[in-house]
Amino acid sequence: MRIRAFIVLLLIPLLLLALAECVSQVKAQENVSILSNSIYQTYGYAPFSTSKGDYIVAGEVKNFGSEAQQFNVTATFYDAEGNILGTSYLSDSSSDTSPCYLHVLLPNEKSPFALWLSRFDEQGNFRLVDHYDLVVKTSPAGIYHPSLEIISNSSHEAGSTLYVEGNIMNVGTAYMDRFNVYVTYYRENGEVLAVSMEGGFSSSVDPVTGERGFAPNGTAAFSVSLNGFNEGGRLEEIYRYEVTAEGYDNSLWSADGHLINPEVVYVLGAPEKTIEPVVTEGFPYIVYVVAIVSIIIILALVLLFLRRARKHALVLN
Repeated sequence: MRIRAFIVLLLIPLLLLALAECVSQVKAQENVSILSNSIYQTYGYAPFSTSKGDYIVAGEVKNFGSEAQQFNVTATFYDAEGNILGTSYLSDSSSDTSPCYLHVLLPNEKSPFALWLSRFDEQGNFRLVDHYDLVVKTSPAGIYHPSLEIISNSSHEAGSTLYVEGNIMNVGTAYMDRFNVYVTYYRENGEVLAVSMEGGFSSSVDPVTGERGFAPNGTAAFSVSLNGFNEGGRLEEIYRYEVTAEGYDNSLWSADGHLINPEVVYVLGAPEKTIEPVVTEGFPYIVYVVAIVSIIIILALVLLFLRRARKHALVLN
């Protein structure tokens, strides 16, 4: 009985550690929350209509935690009967719809996001979305540098398209390959109505080092457009907008020029030293604890077996 009680006492800390790990994982997910989102359709095929285009879910998230995070949003779309029509992720895009989200989300910062779903399924049938749900997942951010500043921006409408234009400055100490500028558009009640993104770069060459790219202390112009959104008076719903940006170095790009997975990210903010967050992996630690406790339990069972065998031998004698 004493050995059994000893085994139970050994299992209690293991269970507590596993529970603490689960709570930590849940807390990390809760740190990045969706603030608002809405769905609309692009100006579809002939006969042209805003009810026949591709589906776009636009929204924004905020990092309420104390560590920089990467995040992904999964959208699941349903018809009126509750059948799943399809799923979309932040990296999904068409040739006309670039992924719109920050790859490093700093504490207390917001990021826009856009999820795209084709109006047709794999068999070419038109999909009629009735409702959808969103799920956020997070992971620790990689290397990033506070190095960018938006020094000016203004907006104007031309040809049923809203343009947000301005200038961005590299306030850091390193060249970067290119940058993306994101604009989040809001209704008067603060709800996200749409988001858009345009990429930019600088082709300047340092006369001394020969380095090419967006140079330290250099400025570059940007122009972000919201195309095909005015039909049905939707453009008039925009009450205000916010601009943010990221820069990238040694990044991977898709064939259509969309960013896949940046190795180094430059974020808005005054220049500081390179920030490489310390990633504390809980899983290997739990594995070690399980292994140690398992060994102790096995030894205890062996001792229990030997004790019973000794008692049995004494009874036979």
